[in-house]
Amino acid sequence: EILTPSNQLNLYGFTEYFKYFVDLYNKKSLPNVILLNGPKGLGKSTFIYHFINYILSLKEEGPYNKTDLIINSTNKSYNLINNSIHPNFFLLDNDIKNSEIKIEKVRNLIKFHSKSAYLDSIKIVLIDSAENLNINSSNALLKILEESRDNTFFFIIQNSSSKILETIRSRSIEFKIFFTL
Repeated sequence: EILTPSNQLNLYGFTEYFKYFVDLYNKKSLPNVILLNGPKGLGKSTFIYHFINYILSLKEEGPYNKTDLIINSTNKSYNLINNSIHPNFFLLDNDIKNSEIKIEKVRNLIKFHSKSAYLDSIKIVLIDSAENLNINSSNALLKILEESRDNTFFFIIQNSSSKILETIRSRSIEFKIFFTL
């Protein structure tokens, strides 16, 4: 059985990245817009889903196990995200039918961004496969990134073999993900 990144309960190979991101978050130094750039298939999406679960499940029963890098499958945030109903999480990605991320999806993100966070918590936006943004959706996204609130975090995942608009890159703190043997 092939699991999607959001369903991977164990995280492998990202221990140092995870510790670094947790440290930034706990020191309130986590940038609002993070671009993860690296070869396709490394597990960037899985890593970010784990980090998102860590943040969102901190005050829940069965929080993220940061010692073993394991998502507790009974925690509320994990189940809400997997059912696409978490009030403080928005996923922007391409459809199975379309390789492009169209502007309609970015308009839905604009609506999400304009609403206040549930329980005065933080809001998280995951943009997966940012290289699939077309020019119109990229330009609409720029406006949101420029007007980002302190309690909203954007995680942008890009396959390093593809290009994204330089203006999106310039509004992000870029982390190049790679592994060496």
